[in-house]
Amino acid sequence: MFQDVNDYALILSGGGARGAYQAGSLRALYEVCKEANNFLLFRNLVGVSAGAINSAFLASHAHDLDGATAKMCHMWRTLTTRDVFRTDYVTVGTTAMRMLRGVALGGFNAKLRPNKLGLLNVTPLRNLLVKSIDFARIPEHVAAGHLNSLCITATDYSTSLGVTFFTGNPEITEWKRVHRMGVRAEIGIDHVMASASIPIFFPPWPIGTRHFGDGCLRNTAPLSPARRIGASKLLVIGVRKWKDEDLDEQSIVKPSLGRVMSVVINAIFMDAIEVDIERVRIINENLRTATNKDKFRQLDIVYLQPSQAPSELAETRMEGLPPVLRFLLSGLGTAHESSEILSYLTFDPLYLNSLVDLGYYDLMKQKENLIHFLRL
Repeated sequence: MFQDVNDYALILSGGGARGAYQAGSLRALYEVCKEANNFLLFRNLVGVSAGAINSAFLASHAHDLDGATAKMCHMWRTLTTRDVFRTDYVTVGTTAMRMLRGVALGGFNAKLRPNKLGLLNVTPLRNLLVKSIDFARIPEHVAAGHLNSLCITATDYSTSLGVTFFTGNPEITEWKRVHRMGVRAEIGIDHVMASASIPIFFPPWPIGTRHFGDGCLRNTAPLSPARRIGASKLLVIGVRKWKDEDLDEQSIVKPSLGRVMSVVINAIFMDAIEVDIERVRIINENLRTATNKDKFRQLDIVYLQPSQAPSELAETRMEGLPPVLRFLLSGLGTAHESSEILSYLTFDPLYLNSLVDLGYYDLMKQKENLIHFLRL
């Protein structure tokens, strides 16, 4: 069957340090695509938050996917907290005091600039990404046919719109839907930093005259950018292990501040992708019995998720955090109660290596299914 470059798309969700899981999965995916002799999944990249970092990294190395996936795994395996944000007591303490003072004075005001509205100074992350991602190569890869599209979503703090910045094939047009829109742009470091700016912890990030935050905040339809470029075969790499929960005695967790924040963070990062996939499955079921299918196509989706919860892995690595961050999180409750937050902010090599290995292992378990998917 003839396969068009628009047929396939790779969707990478958000998750802070959990992005290491995607790195391992992407290395395994390269090996599977090589065996299937089909690399079209890497031609259309959709990323949000940590997924935006990984998507941009792949896009800038689109000419060498073998080297790109190997380098990505190395970057995540060797990442430390100091590579992501400043961890000295003076920096974190000063930033926290500025935030508290800003809240007391009414939030955004002349005395507290938007780039100070975050507990952590992420200058190290920006410096790392500038060194690791050659954004100037992305248009070259589009022109050479190595890349068809790159979509990165961030949330505009002025309007609450989810804005997908995209580059690639000139035939892709801008779009506007409820609570979201797509804007053609020359994607650079600011788009990636904006998409990955976790609220409260990371500051709002400027793009032009506007300020943006983590793309997961308003990412109500995570599959939408892939559909806009015409893809109908989607591989979604999530970073949360789905659990079938019941209201029984075993599921009771004390509602400490850490637990409440964990639930909020989890909802921001995870729920939309699962809801969107479920929505597509319902539409697919209806299309199977529909008589008029001219305007719609079924979507084939493979959803990869961790076989072990990252929060469980992070819970054992509390001692791997810098003292100042360990001190701040200790006020939220126990490591178990704050495990979800830990799983996003623990940039500890032991934890990150376990996620890379888990991602590789989980995708390889889907090898036969993916080879069939790639040959559809």
